[in-house]
Amino acid sequence: MNFEDIFKENYLYIYNFALKLSCHPDNAEDLTQQTFLTAFEKKNQIRDAKAIKKWLTSICYRHFLMFLRKSGAAEESSIELEEAESAGKIIAQSLPQAEEEVIVADELKNLQNGCFMAMVRKLTLKQRIAFSLVDMFGMNADYVAELLEVSPNTLKGLLFRARMNLDSFFADHCNLIDAKNPCNCTAWINFRESHEKNKSLIKKTISRLDYKEKDYRFDGEVRAKVNYLYSHMPEAKPSETWFLKVIEIFK
Repeated sequence: MNFEDIFKENYLYIYNFALKLSCHPDNAEDLTQQTFLTAFEKKNQIRDAKAIKKWLTSICYRHFLMFLRKSGAAEESSIELEEAESAGKIIAQSLPQAEEEVIVADELKNLQNGCFMAMVRKLTLKQRIAFSLVDMFGMNADYVAELLEVSPNTLKGLLFRARMNLDSFFADHCNLIDAKNPCNCTAWINFRESHEKNKSLIKKTISRLDYKEKDYRFDGEVRAKVNYLYSHMPEAKPSETWFLKVIEIFK
């Protein structure tokens, strides 16, 4: 199989996979390029065309782990994973709750998507990976547990904590979840137009999400709305400049 065709057929999938892992477009482009360069070097290993996507996914994930080690990202402690394992054993249902449609105007979607991705970065590393790949990317939970090298129960616990952390934040902040909440996308757009420094202000506001600090209790309506917004984020695309640069390598 021609490798240029492999790249064209799979680069968007791998880019979005990398974006969900890293939560940053520039890092996603780097990870995607590294993934295909590695795959190109090992293209003789391809035996089954149907398994190419999974093979590329595993390569991308290994590059992501190397990226984390180089950047010094903190891993969960063994105690945190043990707590997730214990929580997972008593959670009857690890799948998302039934969705509740949330209407977002087209002109607000970029800001909303950026905000929601930023909040995912405030989760612990394994919570972020579990939530991003299962709830946002729709990957099989057993496969994600295998990638993370954790048990299915631990994955359930990580998903539970990630969802509760995100729900607890959006429940009393986001106007899309509750019209009475203070954070309004339209207001932020107006603010951004007159204050270029708003991004740095946002970054300084929150360091890590923790629903226990707020004594947050599960709310099915909030869970359904947050789940809808995250699971319906549109497919992202790398820049045209990046695509032309990388495709040239494989011609």
